[in-house]
Amino acid sequence: MYQDLASTAFLHVAFRPDSCLLIGRWLCSINEAQLREGYQTMRRAAQQHECRHWLMDARRRTDRRQNGPEWVVTNFLPQVQQEMGAPLYVAFLVLPNHLREVEADPEMAEKEPSPNASFQYARFIDEGAANAWLDEKRRGDK
Repeated sequence: MYQDLASTAFLHVAFRPDSCLLIGRWLCSINEAQLREGYQTMRRAAQQHECRHWLMDARRRTDRRQNGPEWVVTNFLPQVQQEMGAPLYVAFLVLPNHLREVEADPEMAEKEPSPNASFQYARFIDEGAANAWLDEKRRGDK
């Protein structure tokens, strides 16, 4: 079962206590201030529930490259991981065309975390695959 934690006009945050999964679903395209506000909401929810496994659904954000993906993966999420003092895993759900663009961008490839870094993220176009990746990470933590 899901517990609704927060909701705005642009982000819905829920928590699954059975799997300690924090879910953020962007509801529309956003500006940079909304991006930062939304991720701060996620940070507070993660700290409140001690949740290190996140599913971020950005499929409704059609302007992702314009608003903050570099800040999220190079600054914000590593900082959250340090604050939590344990590995952090984030699965991003994106549109297929966005995934193709990211995979073709050599600058984004340079920002990918190493396989043994304490902060990990991956991009998916399928929610089942994203949840399977998070489950695998959760099992590896035990």
